[in-house]
Amino acid sequence: MRKKTVKQHSGEYEIGKGRPPLTTRWKPGQSGNPKGRPKGSRPVGAVLQAIIQQKVSVTESGKTRRIPALEVMLRRLANDAMRSDQRAIKLLLSLLDRYAESPETALQLRGMLAEDEAILAQYLREPASSIPDPPSTPDDEGSDNGV
Repeated sequence: MRKKTVKQHSGEYEIGKGRPPLTTRWKPGQSGNPKGRPKGSRPVGAVLQAIIQQKVSVTESGKTRRIPALEVMLRRLANDAMRSDQRAIKLLLSLLDRYAESPETALQLRGMLAEDEAILAQYLREPASSIPDPPSTPDDEGSDNGV
């Protein structure tokens, strides 16, 4: 295939792959895609989050309230479990086991926080000169970087 050559102000200009004719090039400030990239579909996780967080009108004891769909589903699951639905009971108990805070967990967390506070307090009390330098490695000994 023979390439086409066009004469220009400053010599010859060869037209070919990646070298369009000068008359068809984009002008300065002109966009090749004026409408922009089309919006894609949202990921499934984002759609699920939007649905779960959506507020739903619910009537309880004659009063209408708007609560998140997730809360409606969990309330319905609890009601089914109270009606002796074995599958609902099993699912509700597994959810409780997974997400509910137990007193043992809260005590362990408080103990850890107190221990962390003691370590921080000790660190703040000690002067900076008494804090030991980290042990040197064989790589550190041979190199002198002027520090």
